[in-house]
Amino acid sequence: MKTNLIAVFCIAGFALFGASGPKVPLWPEGKMPSVQANQPEKPYLIWHTPEKRTSDAILISVSGGSYMGCGVEGFEVSPIRDYFLARGVTVVTMKYRTPRPKNLPKHVTAWQDAQRTVRIVRSEAAKRGLDPDNIGFTGCSAGGHLTLMVATSSQTPAYEPIDDIDKLPCHVNWAVPVYPAYGLVPNAEKGEVKACDDLSAPLVPEFKFDAKTPPMCLVHGDADGWSPMVSVRVYHKLRTMGIPAELHVMALEPHCFMNEPTPGTPADTWKGRVWEWAVKMDIVSGHPNSRVAPWKPLYNRGQKIEDQFDVEPGVWQQKGRRGEITANKDSALWTKAEYENFALDFEYKLEPGANSGVLIYGSDTKNWIPNTVEVQLLDDYAEKWSKDPAYMLNASLYGHCAPTKQTVRRAGEWNRMTVFARGKNIQIICNGEKVLDADLSRWTDAKKNPDGTKIPPWLSRPWADLPTKGKIGFQGMHGKSRPYFRNIRIRSLDK
Repeated sequence: MKTNLIAVFCIAGFALFGASGPKVPLWPEGKMPSVQANQPEKPYLIWHTPEKRTSDAILISVSGGSYMGCGVEGFEVSPIRDYFLARGVTVVTMKYRTPRPKNLPKHVTAWQDAQRTVRIVRSEAAKRGLDPDNIGFTGCSAGGHLTLMVATSSQTPAYEPIDDIDKLPCHVNWAVPVYPAYGLVPNAEKGEVKACDDLSAPLVPEFKFDAKTPPMCLVHGDADGWSPMVSVRVYHKLRTMGIPAELHVMALEPHCFMNEPTPGTPADTWKGRVWEWAVKMDIVSGHPNSRVAPWKPLYNRGQKIEDQFDVEPGVWQQKGRRGEITANKDSALWTKAEYENFALDFEYKLEPGANSGVLIYGSDTKNWIPNTVEVQLLDDYAEKWSKDPAYMLNASLYGHCAPTKQTVRRAGEWNRMTVFARGKNIQIICNGEKVLDADLSRWTDAKKNPDGTKIPPWLSRPWADLPTKGKIGFQGMHGKSRPYFRNIRIRSLDK
């Protein structure tokens, strides 16, 4: 009776998070490689769409089973699938071929199925409004080993190409191996913890750690017979390669720790640690994925502000351990270089009542007010601004275009903003939510906005006439409240 109740709960709970699609075969009829007589069931994948999508990421989730069995439900698949679905992330579950193939390494047919799955998902991503460069892979036990195969060895073909889908790359952009088995030479076939306690125990040679190896979040139990030193050694290898990684080894937890866990313990809450890592890595934050394209720091805290920007001497200072910068008067800081077609990403904090801004397309820094596009940064909660029109709120294009929603945090808390500037198109993400998408070519009048509202008289130049290349500026202390900025970076959007 208990098992049936759990099954009903899981099905009902999943219905709250999204919808499942049909089984999609991985291989065209007659084209599956390494066909085995002892593997009669054909592999497939299932798309799971969240009820309310909040991210363009995709997570592929697989089970373990010693490479002897594989399911698309159960305690190794359902919890993390439902956790990510409930938070708005698309999930793909995959059934790979089992049991182990004859006269081949135990993982080969599963690895072929996994590489094919990644390619199919990548081929479908854009059509589904998802990012083909934001694909993750997770699995437990044998599925954890398969996750490491997919993540570390994508440049090694597991099979010969059969169609156009196989022209696509099969690397993933992030990975979450959960208590991976078979990872160290001493326990490549059976769990022997003591044999692996020595740090000299080598990783198995099928893990290539090639040029496409992505960031990872590794999760393992300290009491696991499949040694947690697998995850420790993988973490160490990633660190030596300069690849960001996070490692969680949980005391006293065994293999399959999430099977009927005690509520509130690490065996129950580990999914939250994975989610926090995914947010931190910009995988599901709503901001652009940091690993897709290289970002360049716009401010280096190891250099003098005056050496990096055009700025009035003595106005801007660096404060704090994280290198935030602020100003003591209303004097803007300007980049020395001009930029076009860029993404600008930064964090900011406002003192109570603060009114500041980020200035783009600056063609005249002496008379910048009518000659730039100002992205407003404002303490929306301050009483003094409560009667201002919506086009003067935080994340507005000041005086011209209001944000679709209020996402700024209260004074004293850090916010994050990403500004996309592609010619006349400006888009803004604030604290993980897209709040503005504007076409500057619609502003052909300097007195009236396209929606009929009046433009403040000091903004005397039609935005349709503004150049789309210029300096980037940060407004100083406008009034008596300071803004603070940190982690300022930029990347080109030119192809």
